[in-house]
Amino acid sequence: MNRLVIIGNGFDMAHGLKTSYMDFINWYWERRLNAMLTEHAPISEDCLCKLEIKNTKDCASWSNFFFFHSFRDLMTREWKYPPTEIVNAIRENTDDFSVTCSRFFETILQSIETKGWVDIENDYYQLLKQCTENEDRGYSVEELNEQLAYLQEKLVEYLRTIGSNLYKKELHNPMIEFFDPADFSTEGKKKALENMGFEDTNLEEIQNIFEEQKKLRPERIMLLSFNYTTTAKMYGNFNIEFNYIHGELEHPEKIIFGYGDELDRHYQDILDRNDNELLKNVKSVKYLETRHYHDMLEFLMSAPFQVLIMGHSCGNSDRTLLNTVFEHENCVSIKPFYHKWDDGSDNYLELVQNISRNFTNMKLFRDRVVNKEQCKTM
Repeated sequence: MNRLVIIGNGFDMAHGLKTSYMDFINWYWERRLNAMLTEHAPISEDCLCKLEIKNTKDCASWSNFFFFHSFRDLMTREWKYPPTEIVNAIRENTDDFSVTCSRFFETILQSIETKGWVDIENDYYQLLKQCTENEDRGYSVEELNEQLAYLQEKLVEYLRTIGSNLYKKELHNPMIEFFDPADFSTEGKKKALENMGFEDTNLEEIQNIFEEQKKLRPERIMLLSFNYTTTAKMYGNFNIEFNYIHGELEHPEKIIFGYGDELDRHYQDILDRNDNELLKNVKSVKYLETRHYHDMLEFLMSAPFQVLIMGHSCGNSDRTLLNTVFEHENCVSIKPFYHKWDDGSDNYLELVQNISRNFTNMKLFRDRVVNKEQCKTM
């Protein structure tokens, strides 16, 4: 009996790392503001946005502009406000300033403003689908892919600036602890127990027999990390193996950044267009560039397994892969770790709602997902 631990961005955030896409966009704006201080031209531009000073006679440089509008302290040379607030103030100052964003980047900024968070991969896919529906969309597939590639490059650059050596025992223990048969699905319990060597043994007697308890130890544990950081590697054990399914910072050329939802009803439309540019950043295609996906499949087929979900939102951007895991015939349990806030509220319901979208068989969903009473927070 094996255990598959699905690790998402929430795992890094539980270690105090600012790895959300919103943190990344704040970093991007700060880098843009710092670079603009050294520019003497009235225009600053990349593939995401163009920023322009209108009144160049009154303010010939970016540096003068920032100090003139009191965005930067003359003495300390520090920014007085968070980067996003400065950029928003600049965008509102239409008399002196002009900001032109690409459709993709504007969508990202609107998500942050209205929701307080953003899923860049999902925003990319929504715009990609429009390329098959609307000819007069104002952007091309090539431009969209160029901007995603640029964001990936900058994301790698950002993630390399942060790191953590903080090991959390309360996260490691659930990875390696013995199985609790109460977590197993009704449909998969018999198969799981037989695989561990239990036949007619009364499960209540296991608690008093050490040799029987040892059978509940996971034989193999795979940490399936969807992150690019090395945080997961702090959690080694004699029976733990690592699978960075989307690549690692050490090998940026192999990083997968895109979208993976073949269950979406519009996905067939993309295939039918017979345009490889539309498939350039689809994860199912990118998985073939390394062995990571095949290693995961071998693990799934080797024995019955339990899934632990640590910090992954289970959103649609990984729906194809998660469906493969969750509906696999050897999957006997899906145990999500949820977040609880100081006011007592938590995201367990939202998390299992997301998990449900990765199923096509809702009977399996209801049987395999562990109820809240048996789950833990992280």
